[in-house]
Amino acid sequence: MKDEEWVVLKRYDDGLAAQIAKDFLTDHGIRVGIRGNSGATAVLNRFDTVLDVRLVVQHRDLGEAREALVALEAPPPSPRGADAADDDSPAGHPYRSLRAPKEERMPRYRRAAFALALLVPIGSGHFYARESQAGVVFLSGILACVLGAVITQAAWPLVAAGVIVLGDAITAPSAVARYNAGALRSHGSQLARACLFVSVVLVATFALVR
Repeated sequence: MKDEEWVVLKRYDDGLAAQIAKDFLTDHGIRVGIRGNSGATAVLNRFDTVLDVRLVVQHRDLGEAREALVALEAPPPSPRGADAADDDSPAGHPYRSLRAPKEERMPRYRRAAFALALLVPIGSGHFYARESQAGVVFLSGILACVLGAVITQAAWPLVAAGVIVLGDAITAPSAVARYNAGALRSHGSQLARACLFVSVVLVATFALVR
């Protein structure tokens, strides 16, 4: 029967985005399937592979699924109205000067940032959220710890590296929220906060683990 046919609801080039949409629709009682690359493959290959992930639903659920997907992907309303979205001046907002251009500010996902930070432990959570300066600090701290462990044959640098990776994963979702809101932190703020975190981790780990 036609109602039992599976039809393509939407195509994705991001497996994590497709998985998030699938979970959302499933929570709303809609039967959903994913065709193409698996979510795990998408995470591992997201940086160098063109993906074709298809979200499919039964034909009878197509209308309801489309409405739910629109609700999921709708941008949050601006607290200052439509005029505020066009105001890129730095006045009145500490992050306004670094707002991403509208055409580049595609929605990003908190769970994707968390997963990337753990699966690709090079500051990927903050790189994904476009807080690159913080990502560089996390990456530098992780590499320095690994190199220090190799040179000194001590365990504490590896513990510190793990804590930095975990810190990237835990704080990256907040960075994603700032990105989606168009409120990126300034470069100086990113550097200061990330450097402070990495420094505290190194000192505390050296004192407690060695």
